[in-house]
This record gives sequence, C-alpha cells and structure tokens, in this order.
Amino acid sequence: MLARLSIAALLFCTILSAQLRADDADWVVAGYLPNYRIAEWSGEVGPVTDVILFGYSVSPDGKFNASKISASHRAAVQEAKQKSGCRVLFCVGGWGKSSGFAKMSADPELRKEFVQQIAAYCQENGFDGVDYDWEHPEDAAQIKALAQLLTETKSKFAEHGWLVTIAQASWQPLGKACYDAIDRVHLMSYDHGFPQATMEKSQIDVQRLMEDGCPAEKIALGMPFYGRNKDRKTRTYAQLIERPTFSKDTSLVDGYAFNGPQMVQQKVAFAKKKGLAGVMIWELGQDASGELSLLGVIEDAVR
Repeated sequence: MLARLSIAALLFCTILSAQLRADDADWVVAGYLPNYRIAEWSGEVGPVTDVILFGYSVSPDGKFNASKISASHRAAVQEAKQKSGCRVLFCVGGWGKSSGFAKMSADPELRKEFVQQIAAYCQENGFDGVDYDWEHPEDAAQIKALAQLLTETKSKFAEHGWLVTIAQASWQPLGKACYDAIDRVHLMSYDHGFPQATMEKSQIDVQRLMEDGCPAEKIALGMPFYGRNKDRKTRTYAQLIERPTFSKDTSLVDGYAFNGPQMVQQKVAFAKKKGLAGVMIWELGQDASGELSLLGVIEDAVR
C-alpha cells in the first residue's frame, strides 16, 4: 500500500513538474532594444523571449519609415535570435516617432498600404511580429482608428503566425476593441510622478488596465532598467549600482527612483500570481553585468 502511494505521489509530482515547465514556456520576458544601444549591447539575451527592435516610425505622409535601422542593426538582433531561440519584433512609434499615426490610421487606403508595407518588411527581414507604440492618441476618434489599424494588422499577420503587440501608457485606456485585436500589451508602468514605478503604482496600473477590458493573460508588466529623479532626469541601472548608497533591497539612490533586484523579484512574483503574460523591460542596454544584472534576477525569479 505504501509503495503504491509512493509511486502515485511520484507520478503526481512528475505531472505537476511537467505542467509548471509548460506554463513557464509561455511566460514572456519582452525587452526593448533601441537602435542607439546596439553598438554597446553585448548581444546576450538571457531570459528574454521577445527582443523588440526600437527606432521605426510613421512618416508625416503616413508611410512606414525604416530609415533609422541599418542592416547591421537587423543583423545583430537576428544573430541573437539564432543563438537563443527568442522571437524578434520591431517597434513602430515611440516618443518623438508617433506624429504620423493620426493621419495614417484615419485613412482606410493609407492604413491598408501601411499594413502591406510592414508585412513585407517583416517577411523580408525575418521578424516575428510588430509592436505599435503610438504616444499618444488624442481622443476617441484616434483610439477608434488605432483599433482599426490593429485589427487590420492582425488579420494580415495571422496568415504568417506573426505577433501584433502594443506599448501602452499606464494612464490612457484604449478600450476592448484594441485589446481584442492584439496578442499582448506592453504596459509602460513607469515614468510616474516621483517616485516612479513603485510596486503599489504597478499594481494600480495592472488593475486599471484589466478594468478597461484587457485580459490578464495579455498583459506584460513593464519595468524600468533606469532611475528617474524629481527633476525628470534619468540614470541607467548600470550607473546607479556604482553609487556608494546602492544595495539590492533599495529602490532609491541619490534621489533616483528605480527598480532594484528586490523590487524586480517582487514584480515578477506579482505578475505570476496575477496570471499576467509576463514582464517587459525598457530597455535592455541599461542593465548591469555580473551578479547584479536585473536580467539575471528575472531569470532566477521565473524558474
């Protein structure tokens, strides 16, 4: 009888372990990589499942603009993909790169042409999807146009199994139509009023997004790999760890609010408990190397 119970217990543990591994396989660690960081980027991916190449924009005439991204930039992320098996997406938009969205998304013909352009670019360059970062729609009409753009992009990209994701500000609801049309939201839960990106503020951001109609399993909680002070100035995490007052359990160094190892560990645990898709990082080039690496903290936390 005891032998049978032991075998049954072992079988249960084996099945549970396999299920946990399956769950972990779906866990997302999305990291943005701006084109201006690539020269100094180590190329190491660690636990990152999705590298998002940043620097593309919509031109004022509503056309896709890839001029800031060189062949060497594309080659760098594709090499990381080959080595690690991660997915590689490209981001259209961002701060200072979003002015063309309003014209393009409001015009059915421009939208159709734009989606065709980015689909061709994705096909030609081996990308696994697109991330839209419109900062920011100004009214309900622009949010409706964004939903149409997302819906049409998803319809086209579904033919190839490519992802469609968005970066979303924590303060701006986009509505269920947008969330229904995409695979994932990269929630920019940082750049709050001082102190930025606290645990409490991230919890509030996630709850607000879910109440707006976004399913938990589509949310990747954004974490900053930089600090910001009361004057809105920034320092990278790699710079902050060099300060004498730094410690693993602190989230404030020399007036800069940031997410240190303990905070990152807590946010990963929160995201898992809440049933989120995973976490997101802005941005990979700001991390430190060695035992204080935040990517290392994330890797340990998701095991």
